[in-house]
Amino acid sequence: MEFFRYFLVLLGPGLIGALTFSIVARSRTEVNIFVALMMNLLVFTTMITGLYFFKDVYKMKDLLYEFTCLSFTRNYILLSTAINIGYGIFFGIIRRFLPWLRP
Repeated sequence: MEFFRYFLVLLGPGLIGALTFSIVARSRTEVNIFVALMMNLLVFTTMITGLYFFKDVYKMKDLLYEFTCLSFTRNYILLSTAINIGYGIFFGIIRRFLPWLRP
């Protein structure tokens, strides 16, 4: 059950970001799973970089301590969803106004 919960925690915000991207780009209202996974990877990289610069997380031991915080899951979901929506809007606008990026 924990695996399923954490899988949804990691995949859910990416799906919301991919839906935002497809709506803003006016391509369609379907969600592409590969776009969701790429956005999740981008957000994870952004969050790890933020932990490095703002929380001084330099070692794996410090990173594991941040992950075991009790409110980490709730904070991760909210922040990841907000960042994914922002990235979806940003990349959707870029795709809409640059016609040679369309497949």
